[in-house]
Amino acid sequence: MGCLKFNVDGSSSGNPRRAGYGGILKGDTGKLIAILSGPLKNSDSDLTELTAIRIALEVFVKSEWENNRDLAVETDSMVIISWCFNPVLRQWRFAETFKIIDHCIILVQNVKIVYVCREVNNCAKTSKSSMLLA
Repeated sequence: MGCLKFNVDGSSSGNPRRAGYGGILKGDTGKLIAILSGPLKNSDSDLTELTAIRIALEVFVKSEWENNRDLAVETDSMVIISWCFNPVLRQWRFAETFKIIDHCIILVQNVKIVYVCREVNNCAKTSKSSMLLA
């Protein structure tokens, strides 16, 4: 049936930290299917990026598309991708988030988490930008 693609991004700034996440789900033809974004409580950039991936996977698992499609989750964080594929590298403080991510990956089965450069991932950044300005 094709592959859906979720571009995700998370960021934080300031002290105290304002944080937010965003994501854009597109079909295999590039058609926009869903947009997600939201604020996060005090969070660092690693946790916001992980949260964006977690929420995208949770939305996908609960959606009507989950049983019919493969999923690619695209992020601009090589560190996060390395943690997703090598549990030995994960920081213990993210254990609960990874527990959810791992469970969603098992449920979806055909999911890839891949790196894209920041410029390609601008659509996800745009979806969360209003969260950081609030």
